Amino acid sequence: MPRGLVRAAFTAKSALLQGRIRREFRRMLDADVEEPAVRERRQRAEAMSLARLAWDRTDFYRAHYAAAGIRRQDLDDPEAFESLPPVTKEHLREHRDGFLVSGTTARDTLPSSTGGSTGEPLTVLHDRESPVAAMWWRIHRWWGVHPGDHLAMIQRERRTPRQQALERAQWWPTERLTLDARTMTADGMRAFVDRMERVRPPLLTGYVGGVHELARFVAGRGSPPPPLLAVGVTAAPLTPSQRADIERAFSAPVYDQYRSAEVPWMAGECRAHAGLHVLADLRVLEVVDASARRATGIGDVLVTDLRNRRFPLIRYRMGDRTQHLDGACPCGLTLPRIDAVQGRTSDVLRFASGRMVTGGLTGLFNTAPDAVRQFQIHQHADHSITLRCVPGVRGAADPRLDEALERLRGLVDGEAPVRLELVDEIRHDRGKVRVVLSDLPVSGA
Repeated sequence: MPRGLVRAAFTAKSALLQGRIRREFRRMLDADVEEPAVRERRQRAEAMSLARLAWDRTDFYRAHYAAAGIRRQDLDDPEAFESLPPVTKEHLREHRDGFLVSGTTARDTLPSSTGGSTGEPLTVLHDRESPVAAMWWRIHRWWGVHPGDHLAMIQRERRTPRQQALERAQWWPTERLTLDARTMTADGMRAFVDRMERVRPPLLTGYVGGVHELARFVAGRGSPPPPLLAVGVTAAPLTPSQRADIERAFSAPVYDQYRSAEVPWMAGECRAHAGLHVLADLRVLEVVDASARRATGIGDVLVTDLRNRRFPLIRYRMGDRTQHLDGACPCGLTLPRIDAVQGRTSDVLRFASGRMVTGGLTGLFNTAPDAVRQFQIHQHADHSITLRCVPGVRGAADPRLDEALERLRGLVDGEAPVRLELVDEIRHDRGKVRVVLSDLPVSGA
């Protein structure tokens, strides 16, 4: 079906069935060019409203704030926001149930599990009412991509066949092509590119490592797929050489995004490629120093999700670093900007056969986030692999560690030996643990 006809059919269907998403989308478009001072006042008011909700209806925040000397009446002052103590991944791991707002049922939330780029697995709950679809419509619009356009995606495929069928029906006539990032083979990439040539999606989006590997595969074929309008990448720092490789392979500009399992869609690049615009009407993104006050340069990222009122994350420490950018963006958006986020690393294993496992490795403990405090996958120069774990309970045997080891061995599929090593700590690299540490050259096996 021609692109124009697909867009028209999707728009007609969306007008009938997606009224709430469309209203949120229009509101976001207005927020893109809103007067910054007006947006900042409303943002601060919404943040303190969320803090009051958290005090009144969660066990964790009431105790967390009281321990810091904060009283309930202090939360009536919008200027008190930066005095609120940050929330860490350790808090989530130890007090997860205490984050849930009283009266919330399973129907109100959607679970999201992650190992995170720091290798510290945890599970959070998203508010089912959060307008996630409108968020990606918004950012894709910055790139010239229509909500009804076909998409090609490289991501972890965790949906059941029934869930996939329901999603196809929900987004028809849009087609969504998916390449599972956990097991990328030459045959799998070949079949994916063949589908791209048939469907001709304007957008390819996915993990940096996976998209880069596909770009290298395409370049080696000598017959590139039809040009794209855009390529969106996330989950790891995007290097200039990766950007150049991807743009050359797909004849399209590459756009960086800042997303996470805990807080989806925080920021994204526009066509000016002058930093990442923060979705400041939906999130408060702070860059802070060691005392959790605004940093004058590069600092730690704290994020508040203003649209999660079921499992609040207020001044949540992401484990990433960046800096605010001053001045107006030439694209015309008035949203604040940050520099490219530092600290995230791509997760790729390579083998002598040429096969790769890319993406999904950070989710090794998604089904048992409390089994380990940290973990790291170390691929040595001889291709062998060590799964290094700090157990959730020190000195205690946990069969779930062996289960995770077997899952990793299943992904490796006999390409290299895999062993488990229990350790007391995992060293940090520039303040952050790398999930995948590889001694292989970047060029491959």
